[in-house]
Amino acid sequence: MPNRYVKLAGFDRKLDLTEPDLGVTGGAVLLDRLLADRRLPVAVRGLTCAEICERLGYTEPMYLYRRMGRVVASHTRSDAQDRHHAGGESDEHKAYKERAVRAAEECGHHATTERTSTDWKVRSDVLIQGANGVLLGFESQLSPVNPREITARDAAARRAGLVDAWQTDSRVLAEALVVPWLRTDKLPFELIVRRDSPLPFRGGVRRIDLVRCDERFPGPCPRKGTGKCGRWHPTTRPAEVPFDPFIRDAASGLYVRATVKVKRTAFEFWAPAADYAAYRDATAAEPPPAVTHPRQAKSVMGDGDPTCRVRTSAVDDGHDVPLTDIPGTRASRSKLAGTPTAAGSTLYRGQCGAGVTKCGAPARFYACGWRCDRHRPGAIGSEI
Repeated sequence: MPNRYVKLAGFDRKLDLTEPDLGVTGGAVLLDRLLADRRLPVAVRGLTCAEICERLGYTEPMYLYRRMGRVVASHTRSDAQDRHHAGGESDEHKAYKERAVRAAEECGHHATTERTSTDWKVRSDVLIQGANGVLLGFESQLSPVNPREITARDAAARRAGLVDAWQTDSRVLAEALVVPWLRTDKLPFELIVRRDSPLPFRGGVRRIDLVRCDERFPGPCPRKGTGKCGRWHPTTRPAEVPFDPFIRDAASGLYVRATVKVKRTAFEFWAPAADYAAYRDATAAEPPPAVTHPRQAKSVMGDGDPTCRVRTSAVDDGHDVPLTDIPGTRASRSKLAGTPTAAGSTLYRGQCGAGVTKCGAPARFYACGWRCDRHRPGAIGSEI
């Protein structure tokens, strides 16, 4: 349900959104200021959740807007909103966090849960301070989420100096390819917390092999498409790594997020640091690859869009609509009077489509399609 109470920095009382003056002196003017506040990031506005998030120990930034005349407070993170609807994190989500903390601390790393950055832009499920200054953020995403939100959160973590390891048990999320997902099997709480459960990652971790493009290389050069170039080309293969060793090694810098270009496509995954270093040395003369994420297709009628739209293959494919599919403008009765002629007439807009092999003569539009004077309906000697 929507928030009723919020807190504002500098006020010792909660603000009641059901009251026109927020339940405080001068609240009407304050409400107008909060509704007009467009500063970014949202955290600088000083408004936070004063309900479930506060009771659970979270400081969640919020912003206000009007919907159908009603003042509504919205969270900036979907998982914060989920606390109000689902009562917080699932047992499986908590188990993954606890296991990540345990795996990191057993190797001597310092790990904390729900750690927020100083600019309030990033809060990792688990933040691990590893060796040689490595900051590893472990993020467990088990519930459905918009891939664009994952991309934004991952980019914010990079700007804050963190490397996020995203774990999920959803095949749908893993196929989105917006981040290198570490996919696990869908397991119950009891198996996640068991120490003897290996909990391997089924995807997201790969090994990099380098093959020289010479006479022994099978097929043509993948970069040029023909011949041999004599350079080293990468190939990758999946590697199943158990949960605990991966957390320990990633925090130690032994696993890194690698961006590798295989043939003409670049993609990102977790790889041993030694493999990635060898790949970068072998391709030092080439420009760094850039991952191009597939764009999310918009629905014909999306949420909040009441307009029904019909797709045609020609329009969707980006081609021009064939001329024979476009009806001409309806002419006035005065123009239809008399005998029409093709030369210089605006009625003859298309090409005649009569016959197995289309006639192709200048034609006007009838109920049966585009027809020239010879094949028009009712013409003497018409073959159609």
